[in-house]
Amino acid sequence: MRVNWLAIVVSAIVFFAFGGLWYGVLFKSAWAAAVSVGMTSPPGMGGTYQYVVAVLMAFFAAYGIARIFSWRGNVDVGRGAFIGLSMGLLIYGSMTWMTYAFEQRGPMLGWIDIGYVAIGMAIMGAIIAAWRPKNA
Repeated sequence: MRVNWLAIVVSAIVFFAFGGLWYGVLFKSAWAAAVSVGMTSPPGMGGTYQYVVAVLMAFFAAYGIARIFSWRGNVDVGRGAFIGLSMGLLIYGSMTWMTYAFEQRGPMLGWIDIGYVAIGMAIMGAIIAAWRPKNA
């Protein structure tokens, strides 16, 4: 029941970088409008705290995926991506959507945030499944 720590670190970094693409390029304007933030100075941007937390949480998510794969046994890349996607949608997505409903946030923010995590976790799952530890 070993995990590949290097695969976990790499997939966490890839997840973080994917977030920059997702929020900084693909959905920059839609996200800013959904959270009512001006693009010139989003609140809290500029400090390192948010980025440290983002990388650390990506690491924990990658570790969780790797641990599930170690319990499950042999997982190929396609299955790894599907399991990551499923975890993102079924666990993160359902809890986030419920929270957003009570916070009266619009559905656009839900689609953007849940889409990022679901696709990002699919990418992490594929990386971790492709990079299995020796003697796993």
